[in-house]
Amino acid sequence: MKILVLIFGVMSSDGHLELIKIPISNHIKDISCEKAIESNRKWQDNPNYTEGNGQIWGYYTYKDRPIMLQYCSEKGNDGE
Repeated sequence: MKILVLIFGVMSSDGHLELIKIPISNHIKDISCEKAIESNRKWQDNPNYTEGNGQIWGYYTYKDRPIMLQYCSEKGNDGE
């Protein structure tokens, strides 16, 4: 049996880090951590970025909240 755990650390409205466990259940045999991360995050350009202003030019989000960390772990295999 294969188990995949995906956790994003996103910024809450009060500026704290909130850990969110992302449920991965569909097609679990066909998905890897890399695919799970890519399919659950979205790139957003920073509209305030200009060259030399010290800000980042973009960042990944989950449900429109900036992702500060990501963790994924895969256990098991198809033969179990």
